[in-house]
Amino acid sequence: MRVFIDTNLWAYRLDRRDPEKSEQVRSWLADVVADLILDAHQLAIREQLSWFDALIAEAAIRSRCARLFSEDFGHGRRINAVEVVNPLLS
Repeated sequence: MRVFIDTNLWAYRLDRRDPEKSEQVRSWLADVVADLILDAHQLAIREQLSWFDALIAEAAIRSRCARLFSEDFGHGRRINAVEVVNPLLS
């Protein structure tokens, strides 16, 4: 089964300002997603992305997407096999 987890949940997992929410999210995330976090961290370093953008890009890579539509990554940029397209540019 393929799933996609909203990046807000990742933030809640790591955010210590609300320990109850952090623990709740942490408790149901499977160990498999730890690989996504680590890979996104490496991608962030390699591609000079913010951590949140790296999570989005890593999810697109793992989902074998051909394109990632975003205004934040740089139109025409390639991240692994994913082409970034800014839909706001003509």
